[in-house]
Amino acid sequence: MWTFFCLFTVLAWACTELFGKIGSKINEDDKLSHWKITAIVGFVMGILALGYIFILHTDVSLSNIISYAPISLCYIVSMIFGYVGLRYIMLSISSPVSNASCGVTSILCVIFLKEVLTPIQIVAVVAIVLGIILLGYTFVDKEAQKNSDKKYTKSLIALSFPLLYCILDGIGSYMDALYLDDCIMTENEVTVCYFLTFFVVGLIAWIYVGIREKKLYNVFSNKWFCFQSIGEAVGQITYVFALAEAPAIAAPLIATYSVVSVLLSRIFLKEKLSKLQYCIIFVVMVAMFILSFE
Repeated sequence: MWTFFCLFTVLAWACTELFGKIGSKINEDDKLSHWKITAIVGFVMGILALGYIFILHTDVSLSNIISYAPISLCYIVSMIFGYVGLRYIMLSISSPVSNASCGVTSILCVIFLKEVLTPIQIVAVVAIVLGIILLGYTFVDKEAQKNSDKKYTKSLIALSFPLLYCILDGIGSYMDALYLDDCIMTENEVTVCYFLTFFVVGLIAWIYVGIREKKLYNVFSNKWFCFQSIGEAVGQITYVFALAEAPAIAAPLIATYSVVSVLLSRIFLKEKLSKLQYCIIFVVMVAMFILSFE
């Protein structure tokens, strides 16, 4: 059964990125699009939290939510940066850069926990870091060749959003590992804490959008954002089930969902990369798989 959960999570999260990109492209000048995505995702997470509490009878206290909040916010803020990036950078570039966060987590574990990496893990981390640098360089250089200096500056800013996602998500995973080692909460309780925190952030985002637009924002007005939020939330649930049954195998398989994102962006968004960029993405994905599996 864990195989189904893995495949479903991979497809759900890949489609989530695709839907978010399509929804953001509908109105590229909407500077509030990332807050609108945050609002709808937060509401869906809140509904799922209620399901955990009343259907699965998951108990969660305010103290647990507060204690886990720094980790939840690390993940949530990273996702918001990712939502911003959807307006400015190709999904084929942003997805592999964002999801290379496992390399950041490994580096933090080595620095602060004094963990020792195997030779193959070291090679994987180096490949991820160098791959991100090269991928970013090729993207910025390509934009510089076909646009003005102003656009060159914008391309650097665009690249910063998936990089910030990568860093913050990696820090969140590192903090998660430390927290769960000493945590007395179950996986379901941790999930509810995360969902409820996301709901609060989503509620704040919804109010902020309403104030900025001077009208009540309808979270269901953009169908692509709705599809994105459903995929995000449902993928999170199947992700937990997959890790619960076969963590050693499920984690590296799910980590490669960026490959599907790149394929979907090529098919549906008609994004084109150079042969060098595809080679770099392939190397980064293999390194992520190796690092997750190890």
